[in-house]
Amino acid sequence: MPVMIRTNTATELCITRGQEAVVHGWQESVGSRGQRILDVLFVRLLNPPQRIQFEGLPQDVVPLLKTSVTTLCNLPDDSTLNITQSQVEVLPNFAMTDYASQGKTRVNNVVDLNNCHTHQSYYTALSRSASAEGTLILQGFDARKITGGASGALRQEFRDIELLDEISRLQYEGKLHKSVVGDRRNTLINAYRLVKGETYVPAIVHSAIRWSKSDPYMLNDVDDGVLNDLKTNVVENAPLVGDSPIETDVINTSRGARVLVPRLSTTRSPPKWCRPKKRDISSTATPATETPIGTQWRNNSCAYDTVISLFYNIWKGDATYWSSAFQGLNSEFLGPMAEGFASRDMGRYSLDDVRDFIRRRLNHSAPHMFQWGELTSVNAILNYVLATENPVLSSAMKCPRGHLIDRRVAALRNCLIDGVITHCGSSTETGFDIRSGSKCSTCDTLLIRSYSYVDHPPLLAWDITGCDGDLGRLRRHMAVMVEGQRLIYELRGVIYYGNNHFTMSYITRAGYVWHHDGLGTGRVLVNKGQLVDIASLWTSDGTTSAIVSIYVRT
Repeated sequence: MPVMIRTNTATELCITRGQEAVVHGWQESVGSRGQRILDVLFVRLLNPPQRIQFEGLPQDVVPLLKTSVTTLCNLPDDSTLNITQSQVEVLPNFAMTDYASQGKTRVNNVVDLNNCHTHQSYYTALSRSASAEGTLILQGFDARKITGGASGALRQEFRDIELLDEISRLQYEGKLHKSVVGDRRNTLINAYRLVKGETYVPAIVHSAIRWSKSDPYMLNDVDDGVLNDLKTNVVENAPLVGDSPIETDVINTSRGARVLVPRLSTTRSPPKWCRPKKRDISSTATPATETPIGTQWRNNSCAYDTVISLFYNIWKGDATYWSSAFQGLNSEFLGPMAEGFASRDMGRYSLDDVRDFIRRRLNHSAPHMFQWGELTSVNAILNYVLATENPVLSSAMKCPRGHLIDRRVAALRNCLIDGVITHCGSSTETGFDIRSGSKCSTCDTLLIRSYSYVDHPPLLAWDITGCDGDLGRLRRHMAVMVEGQRLIYELRGVIYYGNNHFTMSYITRAGYVWHHDGLGTGRVLVNKGQLVDIASLWTSDGTTSAIVSIYVRT
């Protein structure tokens, strides 16, 4: 049976991920329930880079041992369960996708093009062949997919590659003009075109992608997704400045000028809790008539758009107070965010720039969760930017009948109260209770996890996905009691999700609702009028549902 090895077990022995082989034999044992268990699989490698010889085995036959993976499962009753899975990591290899075939060459290449969706798939499958004689196409295919003309984006990609190829050749030959420098694709291409002229076309460029005055070469000004629509201090020979609110780098734009752009800090300040002074609303508050603004959607940024746009308009309401509050709440993300907001108001950056800066900072911190250009969730972003050093809530298990429960107190160090409200049983100003799956060892009654507020953070976010209980309902104001001190929180924003897209509504102190959709309305927030019925905030347009509510301390 043909198989493909799926893990790099021993690269020096050609036992590598993607290596093809055929089954030669195996050793098995009997499990605890009488079942047959595969212990060792012997496979013969097909066309390995070098000959492999194990003592006592034929040439190119290698042993594959089973591997084990242990998963810790947290059950609804708060107990845990370890599950261990053991297997030999191979897959049947009767056929493979075009993606899996990349990098392979086949003397006999049998392909099925009927279900290939793009011309790239056609190319990948057919180019695995060593010769035309060794290629067999199983059935018919749609010729339009390879004869209908390339898309504009693909033509642009090919044009970029042609210029980069020429730049690389000239650099290798020592003939590249000294002014052609850059660490990003667009920067480098623009510098080269400034030297050669915008109408210059290398002689080797195919006629299908050659550009001219009637079909110009349109290169995006964005430097590979770093910043879009820069609104910075663009000056000739701009120096690096030490007092910029955000650490900066100097880069060359396509226009030959130098601009300051955000740089990810190499140091990470530890979060610290700071109690900002009571703000003077009369002196620093934003006028009620000022129109809120948002960010323009770009590269699957809707989750970031909602958070940045909402937090900016909250910050804008009292910049001095919220700059201090954000820094004290989370110095790793909210602090730089507030500095970016201030730089935006000084004309150094656009709000889109601040969003991209925070997006890259999150990507730097958790690349597996915040991949650039990929979708993420609002909850994931808030879990990072609202993380605190000091606890916001504490929780402990209790028996409704008063029996002693030996469970330790847990602390929630985050201003996002996530994943508990849907199970809420009752709530008061001091805390709330949720139903648990665990049972009391004395009376066999379901236990309750009781949450208590232990601090008054300047901002609270609630995950209200699918809520219908008292705690999950939207309200204009809510009270929180900590050690006898009662403070009021006011609803300032609601984030929605629907149709794989996030939007948000910002509520001003005067009670006006402004809706933001970075994809639909761009940077403009739409005025929905005075908030009359709080229930109207549960959906923005009938197709989306509220998932997060944001409250600020008054």
